[in-house]
Amino acid sequence: MEMIGKYPSRSQAEERAAFLRSRGIATHVTDLTSLRFNAAHQGQFRAAVWALLEPQFEDARALLEDPDHKVKNPLSAEEMAHLESEGQVQAMDALFRATMTVGIVLALVLGTGVVAWLILN
Repeated sequence: MEMIGKYPSRSQAEERAAFLRSRGIATHVTDLTSLRFNAAHQGQFRAAVWALLEPQFEDARALLEDPDHKVKNPLSAEEMAHLESEGQVQAMDALFRATMTVGIVLALVLGTGVVAWLILN
């Protein structure tokens, strides 16, 4: 994933992402906080647009500079829908694995504490 650009508002980032998606570029929008420590610059950028597929990064940048740019490898609507649904499945799988890992670790810690308490009492 490559960052295409940072924007002062989420709505502006969503607008740019929608434009790129309409041209076959797979994008993702995230919220940001400024990377600068200076209080005068805090919150300068609120959102970012990312190219999901590295080969589409240059086309995305070129499209934002020139709306008539011809995209080399645009995704079809079906490919875009498949990519989005695949990402949702992967995200749910990762969340499930993380939840199970935390549950197992907590059970082990609690079990160890109970055993230690029984031995000491």
